[in-house]
Amino acid sequence: MEITIFESVVIESALSELESEGVKYDGLYVDMNNAPERKYVKDKASLIATLKKKVERVRIDAAKSYKAEVEKQAFAIHERLDAANSNFQVLIDEYNLERKKILDAEKARKQAILDAAQFDLDHEMGLLINKTYEFDKAEELRKLEELRHNMKVEAERQVAERQKQLNEKQEQDKINAENARLANVEYVRGVNRAILDVLEENDIGTEAAMKVIKLAAKGLLPQLTINY
Repeated sequence: MEITIFESVVIESALSELESEGVKYDGLYVDMNNAPERKYVKDKASLIATLKKKVERVRIDAAKSYKAEVEKQAFAIHERLDAANSNFQVLIDEYNLERKKILDAEKARKQAILDAAQFDLDHEMGLLINKTYEFDKAEELRKLEELRHNMKVEAERQVAERQKQLNEKQEQDKINAENARLANVEYVRGVNRAILDVLEENDIGTEAAMKVIKLAAKGLLPQLTINY
């Protein structure tokens, strides 16, 4: 098939040359780890990819005038270019796959190191948390026991203080009662002495007067009481 529409991009001879070059690599071993050989293969693939882009650009630009023919020729060229690139692409794909395996293995190795380090870190953190928990628990129990002891001591102190105050009050009440009793005795004695003096002044003998006062104090004399 003629490709006259696309001669501005690629001529038949150049296309045929690329096709022939691609065929040479059908089943041929290429060391893709060898930089020059890898560069040659990638350069060929890059050239073909560039030509395909140019063909696509021409196809789009010429589509209005030569739509049917353009599509037909572009499709034919794409097929031939894809065929020419197939062996190169196989080599590139195999190289990329091999590189991916190597990179994945290296990534897995590094991740294994990180996982091991994280495991150790988690283990140490777990031990630290356990120790911290045990310490906090022991400290909590110690503080609780200390609080109980202080509460007991305070309760005993308050009981002792209340007992002391009660004892002091009872002692003071006794003193007050005794003072009141003594004061009343003195008062009664004074009243009795005043009555005795009056009776004696009225020629009533002391013995008889004291007897009258005692009987009156006991309430044994009808209608007669001493107002203390």
